[in-house]
Amino acid sequence: MTTNSSFDETVVDDPGARVLYWVLFPVLGAGLGWVVRWAAGWIAGLPVAPLHAVFKAIDEAPDPQATLVALGVGLLVGVVVSVLAVADMLVVRVGIGEVTLTRGGSTKRRVARGDVTAVFFDRDQLVLLGRDARELAREKTDLSKTRVEAAFTGKGYPWRADGDPHRDEFRIWTRLDDDLPGVAHGLLIDRAAALAEGKTAEAAELREHLLKLGIVVRDEKKKQQWRRDRRELA
Repeated sequence: MTTNSSFDETVVDDPGARVLYWVLFPVLGAGLGWVVRWAAGWIAGLPVAPLHAVFKAIDEAPDPQATLVALGVGLLVGVVVSVLAVADMLVVRVGIGEVTLTRGGSTKRRVARGDVTAVFFDRDQLVLLGRDARELAREKTDLSKTRVEAAFTGKGYPWRADGDPHRDEFRIWTRLDDDLPGVAHGLLIDRAAALAEGKTAEAAELREHLLKLGIVVRDEKKKQQWRRDRRELA
């Protein structure tokens, strides 16, 4: 975990974890490939086994070619997992004039300092609030909370060590909730389905649509919770 500071910007990153991902997952993948090659004969000999024909083909393939292929495929799978893991890592850049949140080198959020009224952690999510209790950013991260807090307080941002000042306004969403606009209720129904199916990108997109309607959403134990912000909508 590193924090690079300058007068204009403090960067909180975790290059150690990035290196670990690039080394660990390919090694584990290659190891898994070797295990599959070693266990293929035993699995193929079972009366009932998933992918029986595949394991039989692996067992009957000649060595050392079969072992090398298994190691190579496992290594490739590990590299793919490493790419996905690194791409999901959050980097926080706290400047005097703005905050930039990036993943995989791509900017996720850019928030002007003057728009920020509170910064805090909600469990493992970094949250930035703006005027009228609007949520400007909510990003999951494994970065050190202490270093993130130091980066924001060092640049004079309003850090909330006690967490979300609006936590008591959240309520659990249900399909019978009649205190929501019809469009927002429909979006929450779609988002619940996306979460159940593991479609995180779709759930994030639906959450953005809800924010535009003035509805702030957080997830607690696989249940959606919502509150209204305080803007005046036409």
